Amino acid sequence: MTNILADMSQCSPNNRLSKDYEDGHWQLTEYETADGVKGTMVSAAPEHDCGELTLALNAKGLHKIYLGICFTKPQPDGWSQYGEFGVKLDGDYGYSRVGPENMRVHAGHIPSKMGIRNEIYRSIQETYWKTADLTDKNLILSQLWYPYNRAEHHPIANLSYVKLVPLAEEEIEQWKTDSPSKVTQNLGQMFCTGQITGHTSGTYNFHPTDEQWFRNELEPVIKSDFKLFIFEALRGSYASYKTKIGYFGNKEDKWEEDWLDPVEIFTRLCHENGLKMFVSMRMIGPQHPMNRAPIARAKHYEEMPQFAKRDKLGRPTTGLSLAYPEVRQYWLSLLRETLEYGIDGIQLHLNRSNPFVMYEEPVVKAFQEKYGEDPRELPESDPRYINLQAGYTTQFVREVNGLVNETPNRELAVTFYGRPHKYDQERENFHPIRYGCDIEGWIREGLVDYLMPSPKIDTGLISKWRELVGDRVHIWPDLMPRTQPAEMYAALAKKYYEAGADGFCFWDGERRTQRLSEWAAVRRLGHRDQLDQIINHGSEFYRKINLETLGIFSARESYHDG
Repeated sequence: MTNILADMSQCSPNNRLSKDYEDGHWQLTEYETADGVKGTMVSAAPEHDCGELTLALNAKGLHKIYLGICFTKPQPDGWSQYGEFGVKLDGDYGYSRVGPENMRVHAGHIPSKMGIRNEIYRSIQETYWKTADLTDKNLILSQLWYPYNRAEHHPIANLSYVKLVPLAEEEIEQWKTDSPSKVTQNLGQMFCTGQITGHTSGTYNFHPTDEQWFRNELEPVIKSDFKLFIFEALRGSYASYKTKIGYFGNKEDKWEEDWLDPVEIFTRLCHENGLKMFVSMRMIGPQHPMNRAPIARAKHYEEMPQFAKRDKLGRPTTGLSLAYPEVRQYWLSLLRETLEYGIDGIQLHLNRSNPFVMYEEPVVKAFQEKYGEDPRELPESDPRYINLQAGYTTQFVREVNGLVNETPNRELAVTFYGRPHKYDQERENFHPIRYGCDIEGWIREGLVDYLMPSPKIDTGLISKWRELVGDRVHIWPDLMPRTQPAEMYAALAKKYYEAGADGFCFWDGERRTQRLSEWAAVRRLGHRDQLDQIINHGSEFYRKINLETLGIFSARESYHDG
C-alpha cells in the first residue's frame, strides 16, 4: 500500500524545527493539496544554517521513493543550476542534489512540467527519486553545501512529503535484473568544473577541502549504467589539480595546504566504485580586458603570445594555434601530468575554443607553397584551406593518442560538434571538418576510442561512422537538450541506438543530476530492453499537485502580486 509521509514535524532532531523564521531552524508550514493530502512541510532559508534533519521511514523491503517539494518563485535570474537541497538514505555514498525541473534552461521549446511562475508558487512538485530497499533506512535532508549555497544561487530547501510505493511481485523480479553490467554500462558523465575554476562568464572559484564533497558528486552515477566519469581538470592552463606547469587560480598562484586534489580523489573514488576516470581538457584562452576573473587570465597565453591564432589581417585572437609545435607540446605536458594520477583516459573538448588554426604565418606560407594563392584572399569555406587547418588538429590528436598509448589500456575520447553550432554563419555548408575536426580521418588512422558528438548529431552520420569503424570505436552522442522529460530521454536514446550508437555522453552532467525524475531515466539508458517502458511510463516520474492551502492562506486565491 502506498504510504505518504506528510508530517515533517516528525523529523529529528526536534530542536531544529520551528513555526517561525529562526536562524538554525527549519520552518514548519501546514498545507493541504487539491487531492486531499494534509501535512506539514519543512523549509530552510539559505541565510539560515539549519543543519540536517532525519525522517524515519518505518518501511521494509523494496519501494519506489517520490519526493513532494514546494518550490518558491525563482529569483530574477532563475533557480540555481545546481539544485535547492540535498537528500540521501542511510548508507548512501553521498547526498543527491535536488532541484526544479522547470525546462527553461537550454530547452525553452519544451513546455515546463512545473507550470507557469505563479502556479509553481501554489503547487507541490512530486518527483520520482529512486527505488531502494528501505529496511532499517531513514531519509536525511540537508541544505546545500558550499559552493552551491552561495548567496547568488539563493537555494531554499523544502520537503513537503515523501511517498513510498512498494513494488509489486513482477516489479521486484525486474528490479533484480536492473543491476548494471558490462553490457549496460555505456554512459559517460561529463563533469564541467565551472563551480571549481569559475565559469567562463567570470564567476568565483572554489577548492574542495572535504572528501564528502566528492562523494556527493559521484552519488548520482555509481551503481548505474555509467562507465566513464569525465572530469574537466584543465580549462586552459587553469588546472584543478596540483600542477607543476599550469595555474592555480589564486593571486599567489600557489596550492594551499587544505585543498584536496580533485584528480587524485576522484580517481581513487571512481576506481573504488567500478568507474573509469577520464580527465578532459578545454583549450580556453584569455577573456580580458573586460572579464578579469581567474578563469579569464589564461597565464599560458601571456607567456607565449607569439603563438596566438591570427585573423586575416594578422591580428591576434584569444587562443593559441595548434599549428605551432610549441603549443601542442604545452598542452601535452599538462595532459602528461594528469596521466601520472593513474587515470584511465583523456578526453579532448574540441567542441570548444575552435577554430584551432586560423591564418598564422606558417599556415599561410604552407598553403601558398602548395597552391600558389594567398588563403587570406579566399572565402573561409575554401575546402583546401579547411583541409589544411584540420591537418594540424589531427596532428594534435595523433600526438595525444601517442601519449595515452604509452600505458596499456588507456583510452582517448573526443567531443566535437555534431551539427552546426548556433554561432556558425555557414550552417548550410556544414561538414565536420568545418570545425577543424576530420572525424573520418581519425577513424581511418584509429586515433580515438570514443567519438562523442555534441550537442546534436545527424543519425545518418552515426550510421556512416558505424559502418566505417565496425566495433572498434565507441560512438557515444550527447543527449541534448540538457533538460528533458524522462520519456524524451529514452526516445532519443532509442533513435540513436537504432542508428548505430552504442552509448551516450552527457555534457554538463553535474547540472543534470538534480532533476531527479529525469536522472532516474538517464541512469538506466544502458538497459536497451527498458527504453520502451520508460517511453510509455516516464511521464509518471513527475507530476504537479495544486495546493488548496499554504499556512493559513487559500493558495488558489493568493499570491497574485507579480
